[in-house]
Amino acid sequence: MEIERIRAALAEGDVQMAETLLQGHMAGLATYDDTTAILDAAVGSGLGDRERMWEAIRKGLSFNCRNYELYVMLGEYLLPEAPYQSWLCYENALFYCDDPKDRTAIEGALAVLEETHQIFVDKVMIVIWACSPLEYVKLCVKSIRMTTAAQTREILVVSDGRDEAYAKWAQEQDDVLYVEAKDAHGGLADPVRRFRTEGRDVLFLADDAVLTANALFWLRMGAYDKEQNGAVGCVSNVGVDRQLADGVDDAADLFIFGEKTNIPWRYPYEERIYLSGFAVFVKGSVYDQTGGLDDKLGVYKYEDHGIRILEKGYRNVLCKNSFIVRLRSCAFQEMDGRYVSAMQDECRRLNEKWGCDIGYHLGARKDLPSLIDESGETPLHVLEIGCGCGALLGYIKGQYPNAEVYGVEIMEGAARIAAHMGEVLCGDIEKMELPWKTEYFDYVIMGDVLEHLMDPEAVLKKLRGHLKTGGHILASMPNMKHYTVLLPLLRWDLFPYTDSGILDRTHVKMYTGTEIKHLILRSGYVLEKWGYHSYHSVCQPNEQEEKMLDILAGLMDEPSKEPFLAYQYVFMARK
Repeated sequence: MEIERIRAALAEGDVQMAETLLQGHMAGLATYDDTTAILDAAVGSGLGDRERMWEAIRKGLSFNCRNYELYVMLGEYLLPEAPYQSWLCYENALFYCDDPKDRTAIEGALAVLEETHQIFVDKVMIVIWACSPLEYVKLCVKSIRMTTAAQTREILVVSDGRDEAYAKWAQEQDDVLYVEAKDAHGGLADPVRRFRTEGRDVLFLADDAVLTANALFWLRMGAYDKEQNGAVGCVSNVGVDRQLADGVDDAADLFIFGEKTNIPWRYPYEERIYLSGFAVFVKGSVYDQTGGLDDKLGVYKYEDHGIRILEKGYRNVLCKNSFIVRLRSCAFQEMDGRYVSAMQDECRRLNEKWGCDIGYHLGARKDLPSLIDESGETPLHVLEIGCGCGALLGYIKGQYPNAEVYGVEIMEGAARIAAHMGEVLCGDIEKMELPWKTEYFDYVIMGDVLEHLMDPEAVLKKLRGHLKTGGHILASMPNMKHYTVLLPLLRWDLFPYTDSGILDRTHVKMYTGTEIKHLILRSGYVLEKWGYHSYHSVCQPNEQEEKMLDILAGLMDEPSKEPFLAYQYVFMARK
């Protein structure tokens, strides 16, 4: 009865009475459900409180992500500033609506939007490269059917033709196009060119992908969030290309996790250099401008396409509120020597094309920005020295949408790519004059940079002038006292330089933990946070080494094995 009285008050336009009744209703609630959310959002709308309306819709969809009335309300909320997203919300409401009268009303709202705002959102071509057992592909297609309306998409399955079961199964499907491409590494460009209508959006989907409720809807919402968004990708339960969903390791049910993830977020987006081919949605107009995928680059075609999207002036955006399950823990579980050789050749061609080691420069370390303790709305100025292709700059903008990001990178090819993520200079930090004014940056990040410099202290002092008072340096440096360096030196008189790691042959300075602290103090900083990575998953002392470390620790003034187990020190220092 109380809910009906609230609805009646809203229907009569008496928002204050509805608010009074709603507050009484909510005071006795054990659970804030989707019905309450609808009333709360309606009252918020009536009071002109858009923040309340948005929060009510978010909480309601968290309770029931299939409530069509909430998608209608989300469409109303978004309409003034984002008519394309509003249209998508009404379309999604129509997918879930089973009330004939309401369906007619939603269809009418869609027609009005299309006419008033000249909106045309074409269906999506979903392209699946089928190389897994057929059962995986069946599950993938089933999930598409369960979570999307038939009129909003078309499905193209591409295989290499080696398994006749694919063709037989596809012939029995009314909504699946099937084509064989004689390419062992995912020849998708030609099939897409043959079957896709020009301008149609494309979702490239792995054959072991299983869509959770509203996953494709939120990908499309991300794509149409801004005109400059060219491609969008999802998060998953497998950490391919650093797109692992936060908290997924603790999820008891991945599909329930997806339902709780695939809802409105305040700012769910993170700019990327490229997006994993596991699930990447490309706007049709952008796909046409870039010329599509380059199959000659095999498994690296998505890295290449992502960079070409940036070169055209668009963005690659990770949508953290779109979760898709991956059935396999590794995309390449069965690789023979020929396949590995082909991958190495494709990687070499990619590096030659873009003028840098793409694999090395594409990574974004999250441990250093995790030291930042600021509100997400804070308008920060952040500089990264050695920014590579700018992946970390994009990550920081995802965490702090109001941040302005800058970089310095010595490799010309990498710097050219990074320039799409922020204001980036190409040059040697030890030799160049920095153009930024003094007292400008809140944070300067240097991940494994200082050990490569001839005079780290001079660089730290130079950067100090551009830091605000109270600003911070965030840095990491390898530990020369790590047991993998010390024990071979003591036992066998060996000190072998390598291509990477602590004894990387490009390192010109070497430090222990104590010497790093001395460097920080000499450079005019106050150490505020100090920690280390041991990387036990890749280097764990054996029983004999443990005994030797016990002996060495006993010789120290303050007995501890920590200095021998710290592979890399991480710190934050204040100006």
